[in-house]
Amino acid sequence: MKHSFKLFALSTFFLLTLFSCKNEESIQTYFVEHQDKPEFLMIDLSPRMIDISQTELDDEQRKVYNSFKKVNVLGYKADKTDKTTYASELEKAKTVFNNKEYSELMEFSDNGMKFQVNTIGEGEEIDEFILLASSEEVGFAVVRVIGDNMQPEKLVQLMEKMKDVDIDKNQLGKVMDYFNN
Repeated sequence: MKHSFKLFALSTFFLLTLFSCKNEESIQTYFVEHQDKPEFLMIDLSPRMIDISQTELDDEQRKVYNSFKKVNVLGYKADKTDKTTYASELEKAKTVFNNKEYSELMEFSDNGMKFQVNTIGEGEEIDEFILLASSEEVGFAVVRVIGDNMQPEKLVQLMEKMKDVDIDKNQLGKVMDYFNN
């Protein structure tokens, strides 16, 4: 009797553990699964690629700039002859954005390009932004911005201030060339 109760308890625990595991795709898993595929472009960028030495930033703007740690970009170029594969790959990317761990910040369209921005964290405690930009003509990119306590409203102000700063175009050029060729 004791043995069958133990077996029942262990079986129940195992089943509960098995079914309680999340089967949702995370952004990290998505990047790892796709980074080495030849049809994808993977680039890691450092915010330090942006030379802010000549830009006048106040203490608050400098704090916002320093809250960014790294940016990962995973791009998939649309193939005009194979729209089915493009649609399939885009759907896989979209599943990441349905993960309950991420909160939707905004969704919008501009010049035929659709954008979806999600976050991990809330208010002034955002540690990660993920962005999905897609266009049937160009392709799609999943962008992951990692940092500490990033603030969306202050980020917009900082980007406006930094629109003319010197950027290392070597890495960014790879992304632009990938989608333009």
